Amino acid sequence: MPPMREKIRFANWGTIVLLVVYLGALYTLSPYAGPLLMGAVLATVGWPWQLRLERSLHLPRWLASLLHALAWMAVIIIPAVLVVESILPELLRVVARWQSGAPLLGVPRELQAIPYLGKWLADHLRVLNGAHLAHFLSDHEAMITSSLGQLWFFVLHTFFVALTVFAISLHGRRLGEVLHLSASQLWGAERGDRFLLAAREATRSVLIGLIGVGVIEGLLIGVAYAIAGLSTWPLWMVVTALLSPIPFGATVVVAAATLWLIFGGHWLAGLVVLGWGFFVITLADLVIRPLLTGSQSQAPFFLVFFSILGGAAAFGLIGLIIGPILVLLARGVWLAWERRVLLERGTGGGAVRSKS
Repeated sequence: MPPMREKIRFANWGTIVLLVVYLGALYTLSPYAGPLLMGAVLATVGWPWQLRLERSLHLPRWLASLLHALAWMAVIIIPAVLVVESILPELLRVVARWQSGAPLLGVPRELQAIPYLGKWLADHLRVLNGAHLAHFLSDHEAMITSSLGQLWFFVLHTFFVALTVFAISLHGRRLGEVLHLSASQLWGAERGDRFLLAAREATRSVLIGLIGVGVIEGLLIGVAYAIAGLSTWPLWMVVTALLSPIPFGATVVVAAATLWLIFGGHWLAGLVVLGWGFFVITLADLVIRPLLTGSQSQAPFFLVFFSILGGAAAFGLIGLIIGPILVLLARGVWLAWERRVLLERGTGGGAVRSKS
C-alpha cells in the first residue's frame, strides 16, 4: 500500500475513533444537559459583574467565582424559601381544620347565590374534609412521591447549576481561548471569528428575551397580586420575575398564590390571579419572548416563535433555550457567509442587511 494512501486510511480511522469518543462523552453528560446549559447561561450573564467585583475589591479569581456561583444559587433558592415561609401560616390553619374534621374549603355566600354553580360547589366541597383528603392522598401516593422526587431533582440540579457557574467563571478566559483556537482550526481564523461572533449574538439575544420576559411577567402579574390583597405581594412579584426564566417557574408561583388565596377564603381574588397570571404567561412566552429575542438579532418573529416551540418539542423544557440559540446561530452563520460572498463579488453587504 502506498505511504500516502496508508496515511489517509489511518487519518480516517483516527477521525472515526475521535467521533465515537466525543459522542460517548456527550451521551454521558446528556442527563445533566439542563443544569449544564443553565449554568453556562447564568455564568455568561454574570461574567461582566464578576470582573467588576474582582477589580473593585481586588479579589482572586477563585473567590470571585465562588461568590458568583453562590449569588445565583441564592437567587434561585431564597425566593422559594421566602414564599414557603409566607404561606406556612395558612398551611397550619388548613392542618388545624383537617384535624378538627371541618371542611377544608368553604364556599363564599356570593358563590352560593349563583344558580346551579353555587349549590354544586357547596355540595362537593362540603365533603372535602381531612378524611376525604387522606383517602385521596393514599390513592395518589405514587404521583405524590414522583412530585417530591421532582422537587429533589430541582434542588440537586440547582446545586449542579451553581457548580457549572463556578467552573466556567473560574476558567472563563481559558475557555475563551479554547473556543477561539478550535474555531480557527476548524474554519480558519476569519471564519472562526465570524462563527464565534454569531454564537455570541445568538446567546445574547436569547438572554435578553429571558430577562425581558422575567421583568414583564413579574410586573404584570405583580399587579394582580396587589389587587388580590396578598399581604406580601412585592415578594411574590419578585419571585415570579426571578423564576420566570426557568420553564414553568412563573406558573408554579401563580398556582401557589392562587391556592394560598382560595384556602384563605378569597375565592374571587384567587380566580382573578389564576386567570390573569396564565394570560400574562401565555402572552409573554408566545408573543413577547419572540419579539424581544428577535429584536436584538433582527430575526423574523415567526422564525423565533417556531424555534421556541420546536426546541421544546425536540429537547424538552430546556429546548426553550436551546432551540432559539441553535436557530439564531444558524441564521447568523448564514448571513455572515452571504455577506462575505457579496463583498467578494463587489456588490457590498447592504443587500444582506436589508434582507435581515
